[in-house]
Amino acid sequence: MDDVSKKINGFAVAVFTASLLSLFHGSVYANECPSEDFAQFLPAFSADAKTQQRLTAMTVKSLVLKPAGESGNFEPQTRGVNSSTLAFPLMAPIATDKTKGVEVEEVDATHFNVVDKRAGNSNIKIFNFSRQACWVLVGVEDWSISEKDLVVASKPSMSKAENFCFQRAEVYGGLGGLEQYRLTGEFFEASLENYLCAAASGDPQSSLNAASLSLSGMAPQLETEKVEALFKAAATTLADGAASLSTFYCYGNNPAAEGPCQHPEQSEKELIRAASMGSASAMNYLGYSFEEGRLVTKDMSRALACYRLAADQGNDTAIRNVKRLSTQNADATKASYCY
Repeated sequence: MDDVSKKINGFAVAVFTASLLSLFHGSVYANECPSEDFAQFLPAFSADAKTQQRLTAMTVKSLVLKPAGESGNFEPQTRGVNSSTLAFPLMAPIATDKTKGVEVEEVDATHFNVVDKRAGNSNIKIFNFSRQACWVLVGVEDWSISEKDLVVASKPSMSKAENFCFQRAEVYGGLGGLEQYRLTGEFFEASLENYLCAAASGDPQSSLNAASLSLSGMAPQLETEKVEALFKAAATTLADGAASLSTFYCYGNNPAAEGPCQHPEQSEKELIRAASMGSASAMNYLGYSFEEGRLVTKDMSRALACYRLAADQGNDTAIRNVKRLSTQNADATKASYCY
């Protein structure tokens, strides 16, 4: 081989070697790989900061949640970051791939994702690994929400911690509602957990949101006593809270809301309260209840009065109901009072 060929071949080998080493933060060769079996590799990788640093790509795909668009909206933003800027260790030690709170997903033969939920649904991280000369960490998804991106006093009646919880609940509920992400179920759980945190001091809106989410089927269902307490807190100042408590008294902790009303007296009382708070939809439903005798009272004159109140607020269903009753009972029915 002539000198030129040796130089060319030597250069090619050097470039190849440099390219291979650039995948890692440190110098890692195949014989230094803890294991080709990912189940055995993961405990070794997570054992300490130095090992994690050595087996992390030079450039890591980093996903974080950041404010976007309208106030209160967040969305994931992804960019490449130099691993030298990362704070190792990135993950706590994982004894086995069956560790509680850790889910290991095989994407294909050369890609694995590790979903770490050990810090709770509001602090989930997903670690992306790729098989190269060894298994290498190539991506980190951080689905937590930093306090620095939240408003300190979005709701003055709450403490700082409750304010942060309420904002996180709104964000995670919104992300779950999009149904675009693999963590949709976890987002709804995080939303419920944060609403409960925000409702600790009895905040009506947080209480209503927590109870409603629990009954939606999208998040774990709370105990009946807890749901009732939340709706009662919501009903103190919110018309929707009183209306929801009315429904709860009828159907209890049943998301289907089917069957006869279990406690019609209490349900009617709360529905009247919701209507008196100015809810047009509650007025209309109260009118329907009076017309059909769905709860306790059956009174066509009160039904018409409720329909008219709701119609005056622009409720389309109530407007149709007023026309229907006026046509059917032009002489027989006169409006009395709604509540």
